[in-house]
Amino acid sequence: MRSSARLGRVQVICFCAVCVLEVLRTPPESAFMKTIGVITGISYVSGIDYYKGINERIAKLLPDGAVMPHNSEMVMVSVDCDVYVRYLKDNDTSGVQEYLAQAAHKLDLVGVDFIVIASNTAHICYSYLRERFPKRPILHIVDCVAKVLPKGKVGLLGTEPTMREGSWIRELLWFISERLALHGFEVVVPAKEEDRQRCYDIICRELSFEIFSDASRNFFAEMAVELYQCGADAGVILGCTEIELLLRQSDVPDVPLHRSAELHIEAAARIQAGADQLEDYDPQVIEAKT
Repeated sequence: MRSSARLGRVQVICFCAVCVLEVLRTPPESAFMKTIGVITGISYVSGIDYYKGINERIAKLLPDGAVMPHNSEMVMVSVDCDVYVRYLKDNDTSGVQEYLAQAAHKLDLVGVDFIVIASNTAHICYSYLRERFPKRPILHIVDCVAKVLPKGKVGLLGTEPTMREGSWIRELLWFISERLALHGFEVVVPAKEEDRQRCYDIICRELSFEIFSDASRNFFAEMAVELYQCGADAGVILGCTEIELLLRQSDVPDVPLHRSAELHIEAAARIQAGADQLEDYDPQVIEAKT
């Protein structure tokens, strides 16, 4: 009996050892997962949204792991929003570019597969960062929005620099018109300077600190309706990652809202999981295929 029991234990141990070796020989899904580099801090609230959103989507996109759902393999670099905003307000082009380049440089050093900027306005540095770090592709937030937009004229709500045409940075024109124009869209923004400034003040003084008031929600709802009535038949882009934490589709049921950060997060997770490729969002590649 004792020898039989020992033999049984030996067989169980051998079986377990074989299973362990088989698991080690078989690369987990995460071994093929791309590593995302995220630039955040502008503001930290949106960074939290990106971290949570990408991880939630990766858990659904990949098969369950051996023990639990997979997490996103991600490296985040957080900058100081105050420094960034001061450069913006001072119209300091090189200051903004160099400050965000410091963050991108850290991601470049660790060798991320692609970069996601957790901010709409910060995409004003997109071309500069692509030139500085050619080995690190950047998933442009506008490309993610354009992929799901119906053709037509689209409204834009965001920070005052994001909405301002002819602004202090030529890159800004690329962001709000030329980049969308590559996808076939014309952009409409609030006509009044005071309305654009109020958008900016609410974002900087309230939403960036998780202050969500009914008065501010009503203001953005009124702006969305106004843009839609002024010809934005393709809907309104919530062109600031914090605005979509405030304004809901139920607040403006007759106006199609396009949540830029949510679409950016979805695309980033799909690319990381291998469900999509970066080229699927590139307007020049898309145009070449049509």
